Amino acid sequence: MKRSIGLMLFALLFSVCARAAELPAMSEAEKERIRVIVKEAIREYAASLNDKQQVSSGAKDILREISQSNRNFMRTHGPAHFGHFAASQHPRATVVTCSDSRVHTHALDATPDGDLFMVRNIGNQIATAEGSVEYGVHHLHTPLLLIVGHVACGAIQAAAGDYSKESPSIQRELDTIQIPKGDAGLNSVKLNVNNQVRLAMSKFEQEVIGGHLSVVGAVYDFKNEMRQGQGKLNIVNVNGETNGEKIAKLDLMQGLDKPAAKPAVRHAPVRKAPAKAVEEAASDQEKPVEKPINHKEGH
Repeated sequence: MKRSIGLMLFALLFSVCARAAELPAMSEAEKERIRVIVKEAIREYAASLNDKQQVSSGAKDILREISQSNRNFMRTHGPAHFGHFAASQHPRATVVTCSDSRVHTHALDATPDGDLFMVRNIGNQIATAEGSVEYGVHHLHTPLLLIVGHVACGAIQAAAGDYSKESPSIQRELDTIQIPKGDAGLNSVKLNVNNQVRLAMSKFEQEVIGGHLSVVGAVYDFKNEMRQGQGKLNIVNVNGETNGEKIAKLDLMQGLDKPAAKPAVRHAPVRKAPAKAVEEAASDQEKPVEKPINHKEGH
């Protein structure tokens, strides 16, 4: 019965929508308003049948596994784990990497919570996630901007070919990947990383020149195409320098293979505050300080 009512409702709504489109005297704004009303009515009806809708294949099992993994995480990570980032975040690096499921934070950081400001998109791009990257550099003041491409990248393969049949949204993101057509291999992966570093260097020029930011480009190699080991993060660009021999001599690269003790509690990196911020801070210091409330006195 409910199904038949639903079919009748759909038929009625589509009929109204079709008739609205046929009325020449009706403005496009009015037609669009009717279409929105129709779509919302259909959405609400579909939601009312939610308990009877069939879930997509495997979704229930996958969600169950995710929920169980989350419960295990909660059991093994007590309040102390969240203590240093529960109230605010002070990541040490902004990382721009691909949305590819084969590229994840555990390959870069064993404990990424509160440590890496992750930005993921098609082809590890700056242009399509500019606001997020800018937030990491300008607001979170991370001293490192790490751009991570990877072997066998689907975005590179698509951008190197004909992607005209993709949806407009995907086309827009692929349009900003500037690589040669027909070359979907490692050279194009590196070229894309170098292009992103160059764009970042241009956007954050003052931070780089002032020594507040280092922009590093790397390729995550889970197929050992670069013959440096499967799963290796290979640094291919440091602040625009792409010559491997010169990169190896940079101070930034010294001691990377030595184990480093990671601080249990991380703090925001020390960065020189802008002159305006210094003036505001000095002004605040001149203001009278209110006496703190003594909670032991009955408050």
